[in-house]
Amino acid sequence: MKVFMTVGSMLPFDRLVRAMDSWAKAHPEAQVFAQIGETRLRPMNMDYAPMISPAEYRRHFIDSDVVVSHVGMGTVISASEFCKPLVMLPRRAELKEHTNNHQFETAKWLEGRSGLDIVYSERELAGAIANSLGADLGSTIDTGTRGKLIDTLRQFILN
Repeated sequence: MKVFMTVGSMLPFDRLVRAMDSWAKAHPEAQVFAQIGETRLRPMNMDYAPMISPAEYRRHFIDSDVVVSHVGMGTVISASEFCKPLVMLPRRAELKEHTNNHQFETAKWLEGRSGLDIVYSERELAGAIANSLGADLGSTIDTGTRGKLIDTLRQFILN
């Protein structure tokens, strides 16, 4: 099984990196690659890089069985595009992981969609990964109108 974890390109997310490193230690059968951002944290149980190119990101996404991420809309779009199950943990402003709680609000908006598991604490991560790995790998995030959502998000990002 292959797991790809990404924290995005803006900020490190040490809480997620630590939780995934712990998960990788408990699951040595899994191949885990993590894009961890600019941080001093050095995982011991998974391969990682602070940043990766768009081509590497795409390759890891395509090769993975499940993706674990912060709540970033670029990751949601990629999971939908590549039909990958996605587990997301929102950053929390009160933990100084971001300047506001927009990821929490986005997570609430995304909750309950097929192909997507939102967790609100690192303790929930292992169960969500297991649930995602047990899901139909052809599942995609149910956006209701997948193409329209992707087009709308692309327009928003590009403008």
